[in-house]
Amino acid sequence: MVYDQRQYYNLLQQLQKAIQGEYEAIRYYEQLAKLAPPDHRRYIEQIGGDERLEHIVSFSNLYRRLTGQEPQVVPGALPTEYVSGLKKAFDDEQEAADFYQKVYLGTNDPHVRNIFFEAMTDEMRHATTIAFLYSNYFLEDGRV
Repeated sequence: MVYDQRQYYNLLQQLQKAIQGEYEAIRYYEQLAKLAPPDHRRYIEQIGGDERLEHIVSFSNLYRRLTGQEPQVVPGALPTEYVSGLKKAFDDEQEAADFYQKVYLGTNDPHVRNIFFEAMTDEMRHATTIAFLYSNYFLEDGRV
């Protein structure tokens, strides 16, 4: 697909934002898994695996294909407590799904649409899993 200069610049900005968000999510879920109750860890690790093995790879490959350069990332904040970490993760997943949907709807490039659609649906699934973990945390311990 051929992009005009504005579309190209906009797509690169969106990819950089997506890559940064996925990089932060990978590190965040690694730390959150350490804070999680043992029966929650596999769920958190699965979400982190999706971010590490699928999303950041797809976004970074597209970025490299378009620019010939490596994307730049910086570390973000890490969770220090499990329940508040789950709440933030839920908000972040919802925000990422909304952002990916906007990118998906804003391009006609089938390759870009596919990458962002896959990530969008994964983020929705992640938010559902996190909501389950949050409610389960309180139900398991009789806190509700």
